[in-house]
Amino acid sequence: MVFTDTAFNYFSLIQSNVRAEIGKTYSDIPFQYNREQFFQAYEAIRRIWRERKSQRYICTTLNMHRTIIKKWETNLVHYGVLGLLQLPSFFKVDPRLERLVVLVKRARPHAGSSNILTLAQALNIPGVTIEIIRRIQRSYGYGQRQDEKDVEFYNDLQKIIESITHYQTSAEKTIRDIRRRFETFFNYDQDPFQHRIELFKELSAISKKRQILPILQKFGIHSSRFYVLKQRYMRYGVWGLVDLVHSSRRQGEKISAELEVKIIEERLMSPALSAQKMIKTLDLQCSRANIQKIYVRWKLADVKEAIPIRGVVSSPIPAKPEPDTALKKGSAKSRFPDLIQTANLKVNRVFKSFLKTLSYRRVPVSNPGAIVIAPFLDQLGVVEAIYTYGPSTFRTTEITNDIILNVLRIIAGFPTINSYMENTDRSVAIGAGKLTLPGRSVFYRDLDDLRFEHLQKLRNDLALRARELHIIDGTEIAIDYHCDQSDSRYPQDRAQSKAPNKDGNLVYAHRPQILWDSITNTIINIAYCEGRSRAPSALYKFCEDNLFKVIDPDAISEIYADSEYTGEKQLVYLLVRSATDVTMCLKQNPKIKRWKEQTIGKGQWGNYGKEYRIASMDFILPETGKSFRFVVKQNVETNETRCFGSTRVELSAKKILDRYHMRWPVETGIKDLIQNYFLNNPTGNSPEKVEAHYYCIMIARLLVDYFRRVLCELRWKKGEGWESVLSTIRNTIFSNQNCELSLDEVGDLQLTYLDGDPNGIKTNLKQMLERRKDANLNKVSWWGGRGVKVQIEDRYKFKVVQKTANLCGT
Repeated sequence: MVFTDTAFNYFSLIQSNVRAEIGKTYSDIPFQYNREQFFQAYEAIRRIWRERKSQRYICTTLNMHRTIIKKWETNLVHYGVLGLLQLPSFFKVDPRLERLVVLVKRARPHAGSSNILTLAQALNIPGVTIEIIRRIQRSYGYGQRQDEKDVEFYNDLQKIIESITHYQTSAEKTIRDIRRRFETFFNYDQDPFQHRIELFKELSAISKKRQILPILQKFGIHSSRFYVLKQRYMRYGVWGLVDLVHSSRRQGEKISAELEVKIIEERLMSPALSAQKMIKTLDLQCSRANIQKIYVRWKLADVKEAIPIRGVVSSPIPAKPEPDTALKKGSAKSRFPDLIQTANLKVNRVFKSFLKTLSYRRVPVSNPGAIVIAPFLDQLGVVEAIYTYGPSTFRTTEITNDIILNVLRIIAGFPTINSYMENTDRSVAIGAGKLTLPGRSVFYRDLDDLRFEHLQKLRNDLALRARELHIIDGTEIAIDYHCDQSDSRYPQDRAQSKAPNKDGNLVYAHRPQILWDSITNTIINIAYCEGRSRAPSALYKFCEDNLFKVIDPDAISEIYADSEYTGEKQLVYLLVRSATDVTMCLKQNPKIKRWKEQTIGKGQWGNYGKEYRIASMDFILPETGKSFRFVVKQNVETNETRCFGSTRVELSAKKILDRYHMRWPVETGIKDLIQNYFLNNPTGNSPEKVEAHYYCIMIARLLVDYFRRVLCELRWKKGEGWESVLSTIRNTIFSNQNCELSLDEVGDLQLTYLDGDPNGIKTNLKQMLERRKDANLNKVSWWGGRGVKVQIEDRYKFKVVQKTANLCGT
């Protein structure tokens, strides 16, 4: 079967749709994914036949014509549940041409389309064009990359479709009685496909692995058989549950594809060769009947004139990949550790050629940080997340993508795409595994395909992965937002709205809302907040979508919030939803002002440093009945007051203000994101592009924190316990360095620093990468599994030669 573009697109997205469905649920058993009409048809027929719903009711519910329901019922009666599968669209092609293309590609994988065209024309096959030949090759997995995984995937897919066609055309009797719908709907004896559908439907409703075995015993399925079916479901969706029809074994010898092509070529070039003469010419050890079958199959007896046919040198096909491993719950990286292998993703073709160049020459680079940090970026699971939750345009056949390139651009210190494109150094492109860089317009346009629903899942998956790597602690959390004024000339056209800046003026702006880990001083999540959304009203959706889907409320010990989030309803929401303590700076609304007057009226002031005095009073929150300690902080000279509060009533007022300093890392963290990660330089003005920029910043910040924690460089730690910012790392080893890049003897990228190591940081980096290499963590998927190795030379150090004068005289 030769697929159309629609069919190619449908089957290429099945794996992603199945993984996306698993990512939404708590079960590892997939079922009922998006963009599959079968589930709608099966559910509609089940409700009519088993629940005795009327066809009119189902048509009204599904908003479809009654003829579609009747067609589904007719297919169910004649072909069983298998008849509810809608076969993809395909081209009608001469069967001999389809068989010839597959035969030649199996025998000689590097045979060009023009060679096959010449061979097909010599065999008098009508309607042959280069376009049809290429489409047939693609339908059987013989693309330009010559990947055995593609061949295996599409050949199995062809067998599945051939089996469905066989079952539908060879059905001799009806499987169900339309007059006895209720009694005959479940017919496992004559409809094994329905048996598997019901098995996976029931298994998808469970959340614990220990519940699988009783269900398998109930359906009479052995566990080994089930995991084979599950693996096929992960690759082909519901189509993988179809029983394959195996052709009967042919009697006699089996002739290889290479020999069959050779026989065809010899017969076309020498029409006088009979079957017996062909055996003698090629010195074959087989019967004449087998040669005669090839003559009949390809109508070689009709060829009367000699036609020169040139062959193509064959090459062996790579060995089969290892079987898939079991998937785990958590982030996409942990749940789909073998995604790159199962999804048949490849290294960029131009980057592959570049690696061959590195094997015999050295390339100068000046921003080695993008190369050094690439193995750590691979551990964050960005590729797995994008292929699970990202848009279909990002699920190409290549491993790398523009998100990775954008993250490494930020790490290298390029504020904008324009500044990066004007730089001649290609360290970022090398780190991202792609040497051919898109133009500015293409780069901006590609990011348009990311939508808020994609970015929401991508950010949450990244936060989950950060927790798995212990980058995030998640016990003490600070919430804040930043107002970023837009510099667009037409902000209204970009769907932007106004928000108050620090001076209180309303300006066109976008506001990132940020969750910060106060213990590890790193980002947890960041989301785009429209300017017209007030901070208190935005708190609910922000926390539900970005905090509690990542961190269990029971794991949070305290939440710190700024005055923008301090309405009484917001305070109660945080108390009830997280069931934890909350410490916050309170905005002085009418109720807070009444509490302030009552607290000041008591007159029990205490000193807080030399400039301030404080007073406190306990109140009861009416919605929860929980005590709340209210603190007023007043400047002694100006009488300016600020209000704070905490549910930790066992602490004194001074202790509450001291603990509120735990929220300071989010303030310094926002400044760090602006200065070193270019938070205020989004790649575009549309809200979704801005949030895509925030996603890249979140990756970059977690990536640097992960790198610092693993490296454990003492020179980057300050006396207060804080670590140095990214700019310090850039100046030390990441940017503006004199380096050379080559390949070592095992195929890893070897990065050589040429200016020595006066501080010992590069030596520490070298040893750390060697340790991670031994632990199988120093590898990059978009480099083809290669790692990076660091060497240090002091190539430009001048040697001082001292000459001793002869003081004894001449």
